[in-house]
Amino acid sequence: MNKKVLAVLITAFITLSFSVAATTALVPAIAGYFGVAPVSAGRLIWMYMLPYGFFALLWSPLTHKFKISRLFAFNMAMFSLAALGMSFCWSIYAAFAFRFLMGVFASSFVPLSLIIVGKEVPAGKKSKYIGILFSLSFFSSLAGLFLSGILFWRIIYFIPAVLAGIACFWIVFSLRMDYRRQNLTVSYVSTLKDRTVFRLFAFITAGSFIYHSIQQWLAVFMAQEYHFSQFKVSSALTMASLSAIAAESAGGVLCTKIGISKVVEIGFFLMISFLGVLILFYKNLNAEIFLAVLLWGFGWALTHVGLSSVLTHLPDKFLRDASSLNSALRFFSGGLGAFFGGRIISLVGFKYLFCFAGILILGLVILLERKGVENAA
Repeated sequence: MNKKVLAVLITAFITLSFSVAATTALVPAIAGYFGVAPVSAGRLIWMYMLPYGFFALLWSPLTHKFKISRLFAFNMAMFSLAALGMSFCWSIYAAFAFRFLMGVFASSFVPLSLIIVGKEVPAGKKSKYIGILFSLSFFSSLAGLFLSGILFWRIIYFIPAVLAGIACFWIVFSLRMDYRRQNLTVSYVSTLKDRTVFRLFAFITAGSFIYHSIQQWLAVFMAQEYHFSQFKVSSALTMASLSAIAAESAGGVLCTKIGISKVVEIGFFLMISFLGVLILFYKNLNAEIFLAVLLWGFGWALTHVGLSSVLTHLPDKFLRDASSLNSALRFFSGGLGAFFGGRIISLVGFKYLFCFAGILILGLVILLERKGVENAA
């Protein structure tokens, strides 16, 4: 892959990820700043994720009509403006609006990047590049999480605004990527009619729903149940991201050695182990939670890189549609997971949420044993 193209993809993943995980940690702080309940401020999470999931479906069709470099530059510019608005917002409702817009334009980064990897990288090296990009994405999340415990929350959104603005100019003046194919049509329905592709996206959708039903409320859980300060909350989530960085890099290599399905299965078992620890030692954890979250971060990252690797090996007739569907389903189902996770917490509490999620993940493991995911390629 051309070094300039790789550099742009790296910048996109870093810009995209910096404030996403940090927002989860910052919900209690933003709620306190605007004087609203944490569960109410938690809408900042799914009001980003739901539009992200919906608008991700636009980018595959648009790559047939516009140069992919122009799409990248436009969305970088608009994301920069939305993030800048978030950093200067005057009320919680303005924050909701700017997070919504950030989700709209951020939704293009991963689909466009996966298309580029699929077109530019030889088959034997695709998993390696996916591992690199997502490990850097987790590193950016780590940096955002760490800084969220130190910096004023507005700065956490100002930083990606600046990065996206710089990336926009870089793309405009250095890249000319064009994969337009007028004879290809976009049909998400036709793509999902393929049995193995449908099975792949069933795993992606279910996994994202379960993960975000837990992940997006961990900060509130630690703040309410253990009375952690903002620094301790950010530090615990930073530990999860740190383990995810290692898992993303290792996962790309493991997929070629032991098989994608096996890597995804290991990831799910690690996530179940984390939930088991929270259920069994619900009121007796404190410092131990810093170790427990390592299981969560490492487990999710393994499933993430495994399923993403399958996508880049899909035939060209599926690649573009699948790249947009991937982000759409991940974030839309993730947004629904965050929403329903909040509802379950409000009705019956965190412990029942952990039990529910654990049972669902176990069901995915059973399906994985029977069907696998590699045949999607």
